[in-house]
Amino acid sequence: MHAPIALTVLHVCILPLFAQGGLAVGTRDVGWPNTTGQGSSPLAARVHYPATTAGPDAPVLPTVGGWPVVVFLHGFAIQGSAYSALGNAWASRGMVVVLSNTAQFDNVGQEHDGRALHGAVLAANATVGGPFAGAFDVGRMALAGHSMGGGNVANVLANNPGYRCGLAFAPVLPRGSNAGAVTTPLAIVVGAGDTITPAATQAQPFYQAATATTGLRMLYLLDNDCTHTNVAGLFLGGGVGTQVFERATGVGLGFLRHFLAVDITGLEGALGDDARQEPRRVGTSLLVEQPQVWTWPAMQVGATARLSVASEPGLGGIVAAPTLAPPTPTPFGELLVDRAAAFVAVIGIADSARRIDGGVTVPNDPVFAGMTLALQAFGAALGRPLALGSAVVATVSP
Repeated sequence: MHAPIALTVLHVCILPLFAQGGLAVGTRDVGWPNTTGQGSSPLAARVHYPATTAGPDAPVLPTVGGWPVVVFLHGFAIQGSAYSALGNAWASRGMVVVLSNTAQFDNVGQEHDGRALHGAVLAANATVGGPFAGAFDVGRMALAGHSMGGGNVANVLANNPGYRCGLAFAPVLPRGSNAGAVTTPLAIVVGAGDTITPAATQAQPFYQAATATTGLRMLYLLDNDCTHTNVAGLFLGGGVGTQVFERATGVGLGFLRHFLAVDITGLEGALGDDARQEPRRVGTSLLVEQPQVWTWPAMQVGATARLSVASEPGLGGIVAAPTLAPPTPTPFGELLVDRAAAFVAVIGIADSARRIDGGVTVPNDPVFAGMTLALQAFGAALGRPLALGSAVVATVSP
């Protein structure tokens, strides 16, 4: 009989989430049709994607189900192709990044294009014989932007064509009440060194006005080394600027990977120890509409992984079972793990940091390789003292 997996409370040393290297990156310039009747035609963009070899027009690296997609909206007076550092960084980590090259000086036009690009990605994915046929996971699409494009994240999501979450770098304040109409998870990353769209007059009011978001809402504020440009990879020049960019895009990518259901360790990049202990971090504003669960690192035979929950201050933790199951309605929301085998794996009290940690140790026995453990968060949420939250399935690697 084999030893059970041991669940314990622990404190571990966290390694950097996004190691150097990654997948080869291809780029392709496109001019997709705009069938919405609003905005630019064609929808010009430069697409960065995981490729078989690096370089322009390289074949897409095949993957089952396609790669998740981030549509990115540029700042005023520049184009998406200027954000090659960001496109390469995220594509090398398994994302397709569509850098919009339209509406260079047109705020409203960019909003229309951001909405139209959702349908254009779907069409490109469905075009038999096209360079991106079947390359995109169109059920996992996010919207991101910088400056003017960061504000347009809210303007597009106020009438959302199907993006699952939004991410804004150094945004301008969205028009009218559009921030309050965003109903997806939302993250904002900005620096105190931004004198073009200062956080106090742009990002902070945006964050505070986004009262209808789901999942969680966060604002990650870096210090004076983080400027309006280096936060999104423009005019880096190496040194401090590159370091700021790597942290900012690491936080953004962690958020995207979690809410696009790419990686059960994803939220570590946004809320984990490295992100919180970053010397340039001034603070993280966080509101949790639904408790969120993640692991760090992935579960492995003979190793210990931390299990973490983001929740509002109060009682919370993780309920676990061998598998997920059809949703079961409860007074606290839907139970997503198998209730016949469910047990409380982690329990604790979230403080002002809005996090609870526990752990799982897998015995050093190869029989456990391939075993699964379904994990669902529970805890306090905005307006609710106790709520069931997100669920993930962890698979033990050898």
